[in-house]
Amino acid sequence: MSARAGDGALEGFDARAEEERLLARVAELCENARRDGADEAEAYGERVETIAVHFEKNDLKLGQVDEGTSVGLRVFREGKQGFSSTNQCDAEALRGTARDALTVAGFSVPDPHNRLLEPRPLDAPPCRVDPALAAMSVPEAVQHGREFLRRALARDPRISIDKASFSVHRDTRAVCSSTGARAVESDASAMAVLFGMAVDGEDVGGFDYWGDGVRDPARLDAMLEESIEHFARSVLGNLGARSAETYRGPVLFAPPAFVDVFVDPLISAASAIAVQRDRSALRGKLGKAIAAAAISIADDPRDAELRGATGFDREGQPARRLTIVERGVLEHFLYNGYAARVDGCDSTGHASGGARAVPGLGPHAVVVAPGSDGDRDALVKALGRGLFIQRFSGTVDPASGDFSGVAKSARWVENGEVVRSLKETLISGNAFELLHRVVALSSESPRVMGSVRAPFAIVDGISVTAG
Repeated sequence: MSARAGDGALEGFDARAEEERLLARVAELCENARRDGADEAEAYGERVETIAVHFEKNDLKLGQVDEGTSVGLRVFREGKQGFSSTNQCDAEALRGTARDALTVAGFSVPDPHNRLLEPRPLDAPPCRVDPALAAMSVPEAVQHGREFLRRALARDPRISIDKASFSVHRDTRAVCSSTGARAVESDASAMAVLFGMAVDGEDVGGFDYWGDGVRDPARLDAMLEESIEHFARSVLGNLGARSAETYRGPVLFAPPAFVDVFVDPLISAASAIAVQRDRSALRGKLGKAIAAAAISIADDPRDAELRGATGFDREGQPARRLTIVERGVLEHFLYNGYAARVDGCDSTGHASGGARAVPGLGPHAVVVAPGSDGDRDALVKALGRGLFIQRFSGTVDPASGDFSGVAKSARWVENGEVVRSLKETLISGNAFELLHRVVALSSESPRVMGSVRAPFAIVDGISVTAG
């Protein structure tokens, strides 16, 4: 269901009631499948409510309310897998979904690893629904959005905002399986995003964007102010852009660029399925050094300040902190149920996805541990001379690690100080090789768009080509 903001939809959110309803639906769906002949069945449901307020060209464009429930059913019969989903939750729709999943299974290829996992005890959920976010109304969300935009524009008259948004997300998810898994949890958060540039007469700086989210309404005002400050500092710094210099050597990466170029490819390569299918550069490297000793990376779904925080994965397995890299050494791969069956080990609780497809495999909330080399300014000083990249726009081959792209919101550093912004500058290299050449990490790991924690990093051996 979708409605405009004036329709008065979504008058509060009762997490307990939503959890009871959704858990009953997935349990009924599971029972239908077993009754119709499934050897094993797993049902997953999600209920989502969103209030989104969008601004364009400094004015309110759209206030939108969306709500809906989806349930998906995975069945196994004689080693064959079937799947079906629906956004209708009446009894007949649930019976039809079970029949459709079993029909699909009849046309599938048998696989001996097509089996469900046994349930394991779950910890208490890391996130709680705050009553203030559960009760936030459409008019309140509109007011927060207007104030967010007003404060951003008041920061400096040169700031031009193309798009801004403020949104409130409230959701419930549940899983039930014939092997005994039963899990349900709710979440509520608010998020704000700015997109635009700075204009000073004839000088038009490059665009940038920034956003963040919170679950604690007491942190809302500070989050909005921090997002405005980060955005303003970046777009104002983009004015007066000049050319960089071509060289091969050290580059300072801000957390978003470090995540895009180095962290994301490593996490993708740490997928057990990628390893099993020989699509990972990390195959055969467990227990070996794959990065500089300063690098430690974990997936931490217990970090309640990150958007992916959760108590269980798509299959109802406990979601707990998993060390992936410890002091440069590869410690673990990520497993969902299927990958665990293939390797004869336990799932690490990394089944991913929603109700519209079978479980995938991926992280929840990646955290790169900070180093000990000081704050951003200390790393600028340590770089001495060269490129400081804040955002990356390009491609990274997840299998080989080769990357090439444009340094966005980039700066030139001279004598340990930022001296000018840069026109688009190309960078290239190989992420897996260059992880060994991380020479400095900041002493803090800030959130990146509310989803990841990562430090500033100096990486040597980058190929830089001036535009």
